[in-house]
Amino acid sequence: MELQKLLFIVNPRAGRNKPHGPLFDALSVLSQAGYLIRIRQTAAPGDAAEIAAREGPAYDLVVAAGGDGTLNEVISGLMRLESPPPLGYLPQGTTNDFAASLQTPRDPAAAAANIATGRLQTLDIGQWHQRNFIHVAPFGALTRRSHNPYPAAKNA
Repeated sequence: MELQKLLFIVNPRAGRNKPHGPLFDALSVLSQAGYLIRIRQTAAPGDAAEIAAREGPAYDLVVAAGGDGTLNEVISGLMRLESPPPLGYLPQGTTNDFAASLQTPRDPAAAAANIATGRLQTLDIGQWHQRNFIHVAPFGALTRRSHNPYPAAKNA
């Protein structure tokens, strides 16, 4: 059996206080599913987009591990490609609005197991002034909460 190649782009600062140990469980699930994994960490804003655009074409699957911002960056990078690989998401941010809207498990191993099934879901990608994005659109009372820069307020 030929291993498929997976590019794992992780934002180590996402979720500020979340332990990173559960990511090893997720990587184990993906490895056992037949993926040869390359891990790339982001170090600054924009890194996830650049890594996805530069390295994405060489992989069968890209997985973003981080918050909604990391996910948006990876999508922006992949959208630069003529034929982007499929994208999986392991939510690791403070609120993970987008993952919640798709009912993505918060547990990294469970989310990885969903990715490993290979079942694809087509989603719309928005564009604003040549910038690609994917996100939920909160309105009303929730708008202020989801855009609050303080994690405690966002979690409330």
